[in-house]
Amino acid sequence: MMGVYGMLAAGLLLFCLRYLTQPDKWSDRAAKISFWSLNIGLTWMAFFNLFPLGLVQLYHSVETGYWHARSLDFLMLPWINLLEWARLPGDILFIVGGALPLVWLCWRALRFPNPRITPAEAELPRLLYTTQSEPRRQT
Repeated sequence: MMGVYGMLAAGLLLFCLRYLTQPDKWSDRAAKISFWSLNIGLTWMAFFNLFPLGLVQLYHSVETGYWHARSLDFLMLPWINLLEWARLPGDILFIVGGALPLVWLCWRALRFPNPRITPAEAELPRLLYTTQSEPRRQT
């Protein structure tokens, strides 16, 4: 489920969390670790699992037919299983180094919110869906 839109969502989340957390409670180090771990984990998955498997499937679909490249017999080949397990280090890096720091930064934003009041907001009266007006006179 993680791809282009997932990375955009993670980037937007980091951008928003930076302004929602108190400045002294924000961790640039955790944000950097999360950023690099997410990117390296996805790169690992692409180059050590998806790309090699795609090449092998392409070869088998040309040689024996598309049906064989999508069959259970193909997926049960021992070296295909090895390629599937080659994805594991990237997944671990993605989860431990990328997702967990994001969750920790979200927890910090909820625990230490940044109460910002702009000068224009400070001057306004606090009304919620009501306005005060003079009653109209019947003439």
